[in-house]
This record gives sequence, C-alpha cells and structure tokens, in this order.
Amino acid sequence: MKKRLFCCAIVFLLLVAGCAELPTASYADGSPESSEAGTSSAAATEAPESSAEEPVEQKEFDPNALRICIDQLSSIVGDESDRLLTQLEIDLKSRIQAAGGPENIEFDSIPNEGSARKIAIERIRTEIMAGEGPDVFIVASSNWLFPIPEKAMQEGVFLTLDEYIENAELGDWDSLTQPVLEAGRTEEGQQLVPMMYTLPVTIYSKESMPEMPPAGTTWQDMLADESGILRRAAVMHRSEEDFDPYPGDSVPAVLGELINYETEEILFSEEELLNVTEELLVLEEKINAEGFESVPGYFQKRFDDALAFPPSDVNEAVPINRETPVTMVPIYSENGDVTATVQAYTGINRNTKHPEEAFFVVDYLMSAQAQQELRIFYMSGGFPVNEAVLSEEYPQQGGAVYLTDENFEAVSNLRDQISKVYFENDLVRTLSGSYGTCRVIQSGEITDQTVEGVVAETYDALKQMLSE
Repeated sequence: MKKRLFCCAIVFLLLVAGCAELPTASYADGSPESSEAGTSSAAATEAPESSAEEPVEQKEFDPNALRICIDQLSSIVGDESDRLLTQLEIDLKSRIQAAGGPENIEFDSIPNEGSARKIAIERIRTEIMAGEGPDVFIVASSNWLFPIPEKAMQEGVFLTLDEYIENAELGDWDSLTQPVLEAGRTEEGQQLVPMMYTLPVTIYSKESMPEMPPAGTTWQDMLADESGILRRAAVMHRSEEDFDPYPGDSVPAVLGELINYETEEILFSEEELLNVTEELLVLEEKINAEGFESVPGYFQKRFDDALAFPPSDVNEAVPINRETPVTMVPIYSENGDVTATVQAYTGINRNTKHPEEAFFVVDYLMSAQAQQELRIFYMSGGFPVNEAVLSEEYPQQGGAVYLTDENFEAVSNLRDQISKVYFENDLVRTLSGSYGTCRVIQSGEITDQTVEGVVAETYDALKQMLSE
C-alpha cells in the first residue's frame, strides 16, 4: 500500500510541475487555443514534443474519405496494442457500412505508446488549429488529445449537433442517460456526446442493505450514520482486499460543484478543498482503525461494465457474484449531489467537410447495438450511456455480460440520482492526484510537505489551467 501511495504522490507532482508549460495559440476560427492544443499539465510525459531529430509525421488522406480519429489509450496497451487497435478499426468500419453508412472511411487513430503517439497528437492538434483535421473523434482514453474537453467545447472546436440529433435514425437518443449527455452541451448546443461514464460506488448485498439512500442525502448524512454502513461508503479507502479503489475519486464526489467553464470560475474555495481533504483523511484513518468486522461485507469500485461479472467471478473478500442482489451506494456531495465523470466520448470536428456522414458514425455509436457489440464499449472502464445496455435483454460480449433484472434495477436507481457530470479532464485528475499526495503525507512517507501546502498548490494549479 505504501508503494501505491508513493506513486500517487509522484503523479501529483508531475501534474503540478507541468502546469506552467501550456502554450497559447489560435484556432482557425480565431478563438484562443487552450491546453487542448498544447502540452497538457496532467500529461507531461505523454504530450508531444517535436524536435529536429524527430519531425512531425506527415500523412496523406483522401479528401473525399470520412476520417475517423480513435484514441483508445486506457484500454489497449502493451505488445498487442497495434493489432487490437487495427481490429477495432476494422470492426467499426464494417459495422458502420453494414448499417448503411459511408463506404469511404479512413482511420487516423492515435497509437497507444511511445514517440509515435506523441507525434500523432501533435500533428492532429496542428491540423485542427489550421482548420483541418479528422472529421470524427472517438476518445476512450485519458483525454490527452483534448486535456480539458469542456474548454475545447467553449472554444469552438466541435460541430453543434442539435439539428442532426433531431433527425437521427439509428441512436435512441431518448434512452441515453440525460444528465451525462448534458455534460457535452454548451449554450450553443450539443458539442460532444458522452459514450461511457463512471462514479465511485460501494456495493453491499441487498440482504445487508435493503435500499440505497434517498435522493438528497448529503455527505454529512453519510458521516452521521450510526450503523457505519453509509460512513464506510463516504470515502474510497483500503478495503478487506488491501486495495485502494481510486481514493482520489472521493474529492470531486464530495465537492460536487467543480468548475463553471463558461465563466472559468472554480466553484469551491481553497478553504473548502482543504476541509474536505482533511475530513477524508480523518475518515480513512478511523475506518482502518475500526477494522471490517463491525459492518457487513462490502467492496468498492468504479461504476462500470465490470459490475456485470459472471456468476463464477465471486469477489474474494465479499461473497457477492452476479446472482447476488446488491445495493449500490454513491458518495453524495455536501449539497446532496451524485457526481459522475465521462470516461469516453465522441464529437465532430467543426471544420468537417462531411457533416452528414460524420453524424452517421456518432448516431450509430449511440445505438444499443453498437454499445452492446463494439469492443470500445467494454474495454474502456465505464458504463454505457444507453440505458438499455447491460440488461438481460441487451447484454454485451455475445450475451455473456449482463446484470440480472434485480441488479439492473439497482443500477437504474443509482443513475437516476446523478445530478452533476464532468469529463475526466486535467482539472479533475489534479484534484484526485492532490489527495493521493496528502495520503502519503498523512502516512509519514513525505515529511517536507504539508497537506495545507499541497492543497494551496493544487488550487493555484487549477486557476492557472483555467486561465490558459
């Protein structure tokens, strides 16, 4: 566990150190470029850097072809990455064509590793700034191409889709989780379309906890729960499996209100961030000191398609499998919100010369069939935005992965309470990373920093990212 905490600290230090290196420029329409087209603060080791020894790669594309850019970094890495990415492209192209879509498709996918990845990102960003670039973006990674998608939306990078959605023929847009879909909207209209999302959850058997808390429950209510059941769910902490399930996810979830990207305003104060951080640290210490015998068995994870585990896949610490009726408890915010983050999304380049064909792809991705069958929807660590998918009627992976009717109802109850949604961007990662560093300080492994100092640096970093 100490090793894991130390890694969190290193990630955060990289986040903060890279904040001052974001260049400024202009898009082709004259709007200012932010970190979306420059080096990402959270991606200091990933962002492209050209040099005389390694010039930016030049590619030739058929101007009449629909050009699709896929960034699938988070779910396809390692020796098989190139082969799996090619398979994904072939599968997507054949399914689009089988559905009656464009025949002439070319892929401009971003490699998953090494210098080729950095070069491709720089080339695509340069093209976007020049009024060109891919027609369709499918991003199921850590947003290195657009480190803060919300800012890219405000700056006019993407085509407004409202008129196309009104005439959609493939996707059942009314069946999409609406608060999640809303995250891709600006005052101008729908700019990006979320495909998958997640949030931190604690899972009990329904026998141990018959009902999830009612809408409007606050984080303070969770802390005051005398049984300890809700209090355990108020922070992502070391469980009986000795595993830290994304502890940094706790901070955005408790704050709830994060950023207003239209006004570039942080919606919480530095003092509030410090208070939340300190309360979470104290809560973790208390839970670990109490042990796990005083409450029913539970496990914690991110809300994703892995909730539909096969019957044979029993949790080692808690006897829960697919056939076990469960109750899912989110981390409620101080205002009673349930906050989710977008893990994967799609959008259309405002400069596209093929808007109808490009929207055909987006529309297809929003269909239940696509979200059942495409690899990108079950390798990206999120829950599909189409609300029918992963029910027994609409399983994934050839019928192997689904939730029982009772547990699908539990999922529906949980997503019905979602009220705040953000993209997993540089700002959210900075908040999460700062908490990881504070945990290491609390453990005594870092002695030359303080929690107060890290929180102050984090808040300054957020302000700087918003002003770039």
